[in-house]
Amino acid sequence: METATCDALNALREALCHEEEGLSFYRNAAERTIDEKGAAMYAALAEEAEARLAIIQRQIAALEAGGAWDLPECVLACQANLEEPLYPRGEKGLQEAVDLYSNALNALEFGLQAANNSYALYADHATHAAAPQAKALYHYLAQEARNQFNLLMSNYESLNAHGGWV
Repeated sequence: METATCDALNALREALCHEEEGLSFYRNAAERTIDEKGAAMYAALAEEAEARLAIIQRQIAALEAGGAWDLPECVLACQANLEEPLYPRGEKGLQEAVDLYSNALNALEFGLQAANNSYALYADHATHAAAPQAKALYHYLAQEARNQFNLLMSNYESLNAHGGWV
């Protein structure tokens, strides 16, 4: 197996671990969240994580079998803006904005940090990937992490300011 394929597989396996952790968190949060809107948000995020996992697992299998990249059109069409930070005020601003008030907010904080970490990982892989298909996959995953972050942050801000889920 050539080095580029090994590097691609290592990056994919790292992405797989991130998505598996995210899926586990979202499933648990959906089960434990009493509010229907909050539980529905976490359940939707779990479904999205399952879809990303399937894409990554299919790609790992294709590369391990010696095949080529095999990505769905939605991945190939995605072009994430990797220059724009996830949270406009940066990591320090994110930490200042996220305050620990209750269990619901604690769960959202964990999700925000996980989305932030996933985005950083995927942006780094997109920047360093050699194969155009690999770049496309990591742009897609980075955009998905941004979408998760935005949804979690809007709910965090809503709970913090108004006491309710979006």
